[in-house]
Amino acid sequence: MKKVFALMAIAAMFAVACSKDDDNKKDDPKPDDPPTPEYTGPVEGTSEWSVVGTLLESNWGSGAHGDYVCAESDGVFVLKNVKLVATDEFKFRQNKAWDNAYKGVFASLGAAFDVDNEPGGDNIKPGLDGIYDLYLNVASAQAAIVAKDGAAPSWKPAGPVAGAITIDGDFADWAALKDGTFAKALNDPDSPWEGVNEIRCYADPDNVYYYIRYDSETLTELLANPAEILAIRLCINTDGEFESGYTSYFLEGYDFIVEGALADNGAFTTYDGEFHQRIGGSWVSLLKEGNGLVSGMGAGNEYEIILDRAKFNEAANASTVPMPMGDTFQTGIRFYFINEAGKWDELSNMPNVSMEEEMGNGWGYLLRVTTQK
Repeated sequence: MKKVFALMAIAAMFAVACSKDDDNKKDDPKPDDPPTPEYTGPVEGTSEWSVVGTLLESNWGSGAHGDYVCAESDGVFVLKNVKLVATDEFKFRQNKAWDNAYKGVFASLGAAFDVDNEPGGDNIKPGLDGIYDLYLNVASAQAAIVAKDGAAPSWKPAGPVAGAITIDGDFADWAALKDGTFAKALNDPDSPWEGVNEIRCYADPDNVYYYIRYDSETLTELLANPAEILAIRLCINTDGEFESGYTSYFLEGYDFIVEGALADNGAFTTYDGEFHQRIGGSWVSLLKEGNGLVSGMGAGNEYEIILDRAKFNEAANASTVPMPMGDTFQTGIRFYFINEAGKWDELSNMPNVSMEEEMGNGWGYLLRVTTQK
């Protein structure tokens, strides 16, 4: 009987001990929650369009990062995974230059809003905090800010061009063209030139059109001397290979030039230039003057040109190195005046850039032109 009580006492002591252990026992530690992934910054692409402003490390292109380059899909440009704060403002710009820089008034998240590349006006100021995707549709002249990984916005149709170009010395039809249907370059005030203020290029399936606006004071001075000739070279790249062709006077090589005079004997004249192709390090003549490839007309300090695409491609295809012009091409203009001694002096290069940029001599990137159908 004593043994039974002894066993019961031992069991009770064991139960108390277990109870104390249970009371003091702590819950098993739970595994830590996975750390929040660190923000990795915008997802960039390789297009010619970029976003620049106060956001992140851009500082309007001069910061630790500079421009953030957009990706491109079916003509729409997007920079994804961008962290914004409410005070941020920005623009979209082409080739990291200010010749084509789009801005506009932000409307609402996920909705497209109109933008333009005219001088002046406010930057895009969304007033948002968070991570977003930034879109630009050049063809419809619209932009959008969308929640991170959200659906792309609906764009308004590009629509018909608001007026065809007629070479008649009346430039109202250029003003009627819809933004995004033509390429434009403005003279950089810090470039080494000031003789030309602006050029534009518009292309339809039949023709390529150029618009030129000279500096009025410079033009008046030049035309005051009838012995001086205003000459230009239209520079055109058709193959997209910028290491080929002629690699001087622009930051990209070009394959063709159309060389002729816009003014002679103190007045504008009809432009009727020679057509040359760069082959094997030399310029090869494809068409002489009077070929009907180009013509033009000017008034005041403005001039417009038409280039016949069928004649261009006929000559380009007949070359020993065929390079016809496609739906997309690149172009620029070199401007000269020829004095009474026959000496060629450079008046301007457009597009151009500041002397502090790139090669330090004012050379700029060629305009990108897309045919409007």
